[in-house]
Amino acid sequence: MNYYQEVTLIVGDKKLYSIWSDVFNQIHIALADIRNKHNVESIGVSFPSYRYEEKNSKTFATLGDKLRVFAPNQKDLETLNLDNWLSRLTDDYVHIKGIKDVPIDKITGYVSVHRYRFKPIEVQVESLAKKMEISNDEAMAIVVKRKAELKLPFIRMFSESNKTHYPLQILQQPSKQDVNGGFSVYGMNGMRDNVTVPQW
Repeated sequence: MNYYQEVTLIVGDKKLYSIWSDVFNQIHIALADIRNKHNVESIGVSFPSYRYEEKNSKTFATLGDKLRVFAPNQKDLETLNLDNWLSRLTDDYVHIKGIKDVPIDKITGYVSVHRYRFKPIEVQVESLAKKMEISNDEAMAIVVKRKAELKLPFIRMFSESNKTHYPLQILQQPSKQDVNGGFSVYGMNGMRDNVTVPQW
């Protein structure tokens, strides 16, 4: 990734989680639009102030108040045109910096950002039983040993297609290497991919 834009959320009369919802719904639509019209899948996001910790049976999870949007070339970010998509929010709720070169000398590592989706236990049991050709009881004995669902930071999204709200749970993990590839229309990986963006 060679270019980026940074979006800062400004808390005022609206709570931070509500601004995240407004901002990211627009970004999701913008990324779907640029994929459909220009076949661009190279734009990824990260949350520079992201924190997720579990200590003493307590969870601390936050996205922070910044979003970075990355692309391998300047043209993709110009085509995305964040200023246009976030125009109704820029006066009061967001500040968008112009397109800049990624500061190579400041990079401290890389992160992979994932849309986290946890299948309900019943679904896991049914799927595993079918896959391994075992009984549901045998599958349940295996599934209960798996990791429990993480209570990750999330953004409340709205689906235009079925007119319902849903949580976009976000898992951001450090990575030791730079991995290139495409992103979803959320600017993220699924749970099996590990395409990265720089962190500083």
